[in-house]
Amino acid sequence: MSIIDDPDFGCTIKLSDTKEKEYDENQTIDEIINSKERYFLMQRSYPEELYENDFYHIETSESNTELGYSDKILIDLSKEKIKIQWCADMVVIGLNIEEIDWIHLRKILKKRFKERIILTEI
Repeated sequence: MSIIDDPDFGCTIKLSDTKEKEYDENQTIDEIINSKERYFLMQRSYPEELYENDFYHIETSESNTELGYSDKILIDLSKEKIKIQWCADMVVIGLNIEEIDWIHLRKILKKRFKERIILTEI
């Protein structure tokens, strides 16, 4: 899990079932393009102009979705897993993280994504 929270540019949450690998200069193009890594990324970007809307984006290893202005994200969160539903997609991810990381994830979801998510803690 990684969370990047920049108050000027936006917030990105990435969850992955694959441990981050070190750079391997001997990797082939095919290995890079057809990576076996499975991930979920949720991003909120802040607008450059005062009256523009925030930009929300969800990406997984299987899909890529730009959320519309009124689209909501439904999240069921527990210490063992997170279930995320948006548009016509859904993903369930098992969580194997430290208590402090779980608290940070919960706090960021409530603080940075509160306009877009409906969060249920189970």
